Amino acid sequence: MIKKNLYTIKPAARLITTIGEDLIGDSYAAIIELVKNSFDADASIVNITFEYSDDLLEIEILDDGHGMSRDVILTKWLVPATNNKLKKKTSPNGRNFQGRKGIGRYAAAILGHKLNLQSIDDLGEETNVEINWKIFEEKEFLEEVLIEVNSIKTNKTACTKLVIEAIDEKIEEWGRPELLKLTRELRKLKSPILNDKESQEKFNINLAFINCPFEEYNDQVFEIEALPISDFFDYRISGYLDIEGNLKAIFENNYDRNLIKEEIDFKIKLEKGHSYCGPVKFDFRVFDRDPEAIVNLIDKGLIDPITKLAIGKREARMMLDSVYGVNLYRERFRVRPYGNGGIDWLDLDKRRIQNPSYRISNNQVIGFVEIQPEEVSQLREKSARDGLKEDSHYFGLVYILQNAIQELESRRFNYRKKTGKGRKKDGTKKELEELFDFESLSKDVSKKLDSLKADDATIKEIKALIKKEGEKKSLILNNIQKTIAIYQGQATLGKVVTVLLHEGRKPVSYFKQQSPNLSRWLKHYKAQRKWDDSLYYDILDRLENYKEQSTFLSDLFKRLDPLAKQNKGDKKDFSVLKAIDKAAAIFKTTLAEASIELKIDGDENLILRGWEEDIIIIFTNLIENSIYWLNESENNDDKQISILIENTKKDIIIHFKDNGLGIGKDDIESAAIFNPGYSKKINGTGLGLPIAGESAERLNGVILAHDTDEGAYFTIEIKK
Repeated sequence: MIKKNLYTIKPAARLITTIGEDLIGDSYAAIIELVKNSFDADASIVNITFEYSDDLLEIEILDDGHGMSRDVILTKWLVPATNNKLKKKTSPNGRNFQGRKGIGRYAAAILGHKLNLQSIDDLGEETNVEINWKIFEEKEFLEEVLIEVNSIKTNKTACTKLVIEAIDEKIEEWGRPELLKLTRELRKLKSPILNDKESQEKFNINLAFINCPFEEYNDQVFEIEALPISDFFDYRISGYLDIEGNLKAIFENNYDRNLIKEEIDFKIKLEKGHSYCGPVKFDFRVFDRDPEAIVNLIDKGLIDPITKLAIGKREARMMLDSVYGVNLYRERFRVRPYGNGGIDWLDLDKRRIQNPSYRISNNQVIGFVEIQPEEVSQLREKSARDGLKEDSHYFGLVYILQNAIQELESRRFNYRKKTGKGRKKDGTKKELEELFDFESLSKDVSKKLDSLKADDATIKEIKALIKKEGEKKSLILNNIQKTIAIYQGQATLGKVVTVLLHEGRKPVSYFKQQSPNLSRWLKHYKAQRKWDDSLYYDILDRLENYKEQSTFLSDLFKRLDPLAKQNKGDKKDFSVLKAIDKAAAIFKTTLAEASIELKIDGDENLILRGWEEDIIIIFTNLIENSIYWLNESENNDDKQISILIENTKKDIIIHFKDNGLGIGKDDIESAAIFNPGYSKKINGTGLGLPIAGESAERLNGVILAHDTDEGAYFTIEIKK
């Protein structure tokens, strides 16, 4: 017989201390949680005091908020996970509540063994609560823990004071490094991105120390404010993204203290798996960290925020190390751990590995990002206070911010390249030719021998030996150039793997779906030992479709074949037009699906000597780029790419144009787009145009970008 009974859950007493220890995180997070509670109480100031005495540390948190009545303490404060703030959402003065899960107050259990709460409400009622957290470990069930609550009528003004007593290991947790970190955590707590209403509304934090064993803190009161280093940035981008993905920002270049501003306005289209996350404010301040930039930073007026004295290069780097990172704020307060050292949540270091001269690293940025409440942004915090839930809205936020940072990166790169601060890079072809240049060596040796009064016969003999060695090395140079060309072709092939995956998926899927049918029908025929006409025609139909899909796959592989050759062989005569046609054929389906019209105009009989694959590489990269940017453009009705082959007396000039978003003037003037790693695409490799440039050089030509208001415009000029 089954007994059916109803029971209630009996929470263990240690549940309360577990909330503090496991869900709040650490001592810094605990203090921040209690400060946020003061904000929710409409306080204008909160004073945090560390007072040391014999074997005891008292941490006092006092605010001038509206306080709590006895009833609120009994029915809300002493009730874990109450939904009071979740339902109300705002304080009496209209502040959006920072804490909504009803567990933040139990952060006090992390800081010490005992808590004394004194709260006075607006009517002067004073309520005192004393909690010894050790009791929760000693008792078995929560219902066994009794807490004394006393109330009295007074004439005192509203406030709330928490006094936390810490002994033994809890005191030891607050050493000199920990106090320094607490100061920095509090300085990062308040968002510097405030609207007019928030700027006028006061919420100040003071941190004081009494009888502190560390001299630099003893009997000191620190008004918590942002570290000043962010005012001396080299580059900055700040702005706003609306709910529809429209980004409006201002880029500032302050490297040489001659502040230059530029407005930026464009729409960000999210990738698959990303979602918009409501309005977002951002402010990224970037610092170059090479020796010249550090000296420049000090010259701008950087001083020690405590001593107010000038600092050296080592101290400047240490200050950058202490404050770098991208901080995330929701309604004025930071969401931890974003902004902590080593938390590279925007993957800046990962992006920089591929191109350190173009990308910025996490330790170069002091960033501030402001997001909206959960109801608006759909960005939800984890219960353990360790960041946001990583869903489509979170990944959308990361993608949006990476787009904004890329706008800064491209402008910074152009500036550094123009002013000689970036690395200068010659083409691989030119560097290799200089490496194997024996003609200049021969001239230098001849001059030296002549100065030593060597006879003509000796000079002639030595020059002949150098010439012979040069001829041998020229063969090696030719083989190296062939090998480089093969690797560059394979790098380009990697860019069109997406074409293969996209177009090849359909026939492969067909084979997978129909193979079981054919197998089943043939087994049916074998079992019945007689032929069914309808079965015969079904099999015949499927085999015809197999043939069509196989032909499609074969054609696709043929289109990609020129880029996959392992041996380029010797230079040959080839038709320029036919080579460009082969490059265009790779993207035949992609162009059709994107409704992009591609026009190629030229003489089929125009012949060039070289490697046909180099022309294919050039136009594979150009067409792939145009498809990407045309799809990003809002011009959805008339997307075009045009290629015109012009034959002059000395050169073959190929004009490549599209009517997409075009190329920035600075990118063209600095030639940054031809630098390896430079890319305006978020996940771009930045290899396409540099590889195209190397391919043009092998054909004794050059690829040039031109400034135009009508999209991208390149010319490939090849000497006959």
